[in-house]
Amino acid sequence: MRLNKFLAKTGLASRRKCDEFISNGLIKINEKIVTDFSYKVIKDDIVKYKNKILEFENENVLYMLNKPKNYICTSNDPYDRKKITDLIPSRHRLFSIGRLDYKTTGLILLTNNGDLANNFIHPKNRILRKYEVHSNRQIKRDNIKSIKKGIIINNVAYKADISIIAKIKNPESYLWNVALREGKNREIRKIFEFLKQDIYSLHRYEFAGIKLGSLKPGKFKKIKISELIK
Repeated sequence: MRLNKFLAKTGLASRRKCDEFISNGLIKINEKIVTDFSYKVIKDDIVKYKNKILEFENENVLYMLNKPKNYICTSNDPYDRKKITDLIPSRHRLFSIGRLDYKTTGLILLTNNGDLANNFIHPKNRILRKYEVHSNRQIKRDNIKSIKKGIIINNVAYKADISIIAKIKNPESYLWNVALREGKNREIRKIFEFLKQDIYSLHRYEFAGIKLGSLKPGKFKKIKISELIK
C-alpha cells in the first residue's frame, strides 16, 4: 500500500495533508525518515509520525460540529488556543475536513478517515459550501455579478454567488448569503476585504448538502457514513 494511503487509513489526516507530512520529513518507517511518496508499506513495517506508532483505525467515524467562535481546527497550536477536537469526546484520532478560521462559526465535519476527508475537499469534486455573512455596507449589483463570474485578488482567482438576506437598521448593516464551491484559505474574508467591507460575523450553515439545522454552538452529532455515501 502506498505510504500516503496507509497514513490516511490510520486516521492521521487526509491524503493531501499526509503528503505534506511525508515531504516535510515527519514520517519514519523502521526508525528511518522516509520522503519517498512511492514507498510501499508492508506488513512488518513500523510507521511513526512524530515518534508515535500509527495503526489502522478499526472504525470509521464522521461527526458534524457547530464550531463556536475562537476555536481552531488544527490539532497543534503554539499559542495553546482552544481546539474543536476538544469538544468531541472520542477515542478516535479526529481531524477536521477542511477548516474554518478562528473567528468563523458554524458547520465543520470531523473524521478519522483520510480517504473520506479527501473526497470532500478535493477541488475536482466542487463541494458546495453555504455561509451567512453580516457586514457593514451594501454591495453593488455590478460587484455581485463580477464575483459570480470570477475576480482576481493578488493573482488568485475567486468566485462566489452572493445574494442579500436582509438589511438591518440601527445601526445599518447587511446580511448576505454566500455560496462557494472551493475551499481557498480565508476566501470570503478576502472577497469582502476586496469590496472594502467589514465583516461582523461569518457563519457556515451547509457543507456538501449537510445542513447545520438547530445544532447549538459547541454541540456535535454523529453522521452515519453508510447513509451519506449512496
